[in-house]
Amino acid sequence: MDQYSERLRKIEEELFGLMPEKADASWLPGMTDSLSAEVPPFMIDRFHAPCLELLKRGGKRWRPLVMVLCCEASGGKAELAYPLTPLVEMPHNGSLIVDDIEDKSVERRGGPAVHLVHGEDLSINAGNLMYFNATALLKYQNDLDESLKYRILEAYCDSLRRLHFGQGLDIQWHNDHESVPDVPVYLQMCRFKTGALARFAAYAGCLAGGADTELCLKAAESWEKAGVGFQILDDVKNLTTGNPGKHRGDDIVEGKKSLPVILFHRRNPDDFRGFASLMHSAGDKGIETGVEDVEKAIAMLEDAGTIKEAGEKALVMLKESLSEIREIFPDKDSAELQCGIIESFIEKML
Repeated sequence: MDQYSERLRKIEEELFGLMPEKADASWLPGMTDSLSAEVPPFMIDRFHAPCLELLKRGGKRWRPLVMVLCCEASGGKAELAYPLTPLVEMPHNGSLIVDDIEDKSVERRGGPAVHLVHGEDLSINAGNLMYFNATALLKYQNDLDESLKYRILEAYCDSLRRLHFGQGLDIQWHNDHESVPDVPVYLQMCRFKTGALARFAAYAGCLAGGADTELCLKAAESWEKAGVGFQILDDVKNLTTGNPGKHRGDDIVEGKKSLPVILFHRRNPDDFRGFASLMHSAGDKGIETGVEDVEKAIAMLEDAGTIKEAGEKALVMLKESLSEIREIFPDKDSAELQCGIIESFIEKML
């Protein structure tokens, strides 16, 4: 078994321990026994279903893996971090459910978007439940003192604020085809939207491992940068090979102002009106019938070289993160395993 597989198996156990396939009277974490006893399990299963739908489709799970590896690299035992991993993976999945509703996405992880299966009302509730449910786990972590629990919870709340600030920016831009942010504003959006949970994973993992504040912040900042590089790479793949479980170019349909689009606007402002028209048309038609508009828009980006340029920017950020992590955790096997995660991002780019 490779060095990631056993860790990932334990992470899955924690996720489905918090959110089991079948509820019972003791399931609701943090709720009183009397309240839990009054709620029939089948009702819990019903509002739980959208959460399970997405979790069972899998996912990269690299964020909880980062949490465990940062704990180990800081001198702590992995067993301290595993029970905390739902704090980073659950809100990530919850944000995907809500994001797909906001973007009117039709596919996620190789299946229909969750809200198309379970309805928007239950799915919005499920996404929000995933933000908050894992926080109850902190009550039962007897190996962590109360001050440390508070610092982890404080960082968690900060991460969710960042996540929603970033999503708020992204929504503004994709709903207005004439609105194109500057590159620094886009990068800040990515630090909020995608970098926040990567940052939290590293910070909380280091805290659990006994690291001081300075080391926690250094690791957090490096993984935030890696998260931004991952987001740019993900956007590039959307326009080239297509992301696994999604249609190639569905970012065009959604009107997403990804880095290749922003660079195109900066380099070819006179041609952007025609590009925006294609995005608008593809959005009206949808991914199934708007393929021709999508391909024309992608061709404009390819001809301008902005897809390649964005990929190069992602590569620079990811390589910087690699160097920083090795410097923060010198001669640590778990640091090399962290670097292996980033190297896997790079390999998918090349």
